[in-house]
Amino acid sequence: MRYGASSWHRPYGGEEGLGFGQGDGKVSGELVGAVSWANYPRRREDGVWTPNLRGTIATPEGDEILLSVHGQSVEENAVGSRRAILARVELTTEAERWRWLNTCFLVGEGEIDEKREGWWLDVFVCVNEVAQGPPAIGAEPPERFRQSPTA
Repeated sequence: MRYGASSWHRPYGGEEGLGFGQGDGKVSGELVGAVSWANYPRRREDGVWTPNLRGTIATPEGDEILLSVHGQSVEENAVGSRRAILARVELTTEAERWRWLNTCFLVGEGEIDEKREGWWLDVFVCVNEVAQGPPAIGAEPPERFRQSPTA
């Protein structure tokens, strides 16, 4: 994902900050599509940014999925101006093929290159395997997201 426009501020004279950015990007993997998004993050006093992103994913088949990302963006001890991102991702849709995502907990990990204002996340589906039964609403995640039985 890449910012198309952005504005970053430290209005209170300290390390705390606010920003706004919007952009686009693409999703690849199990879900494929084009992303359109806006982010209104806060910068904590300790320098950690907290993404607050909302957007949509449009699939080639015409499905629309709402996207929400909340997390932490922490400066890396590495060359360049990169930040490590950990996030909770929510995907919500009325598209039948993807309705199972409505009750899934998704986690993402990735990076942002502050100089280029581009970032990426690898997102993983977490399936509750200790509950006695599947969700009573929505749809159960596909079997391929379950862990293999252990001996």
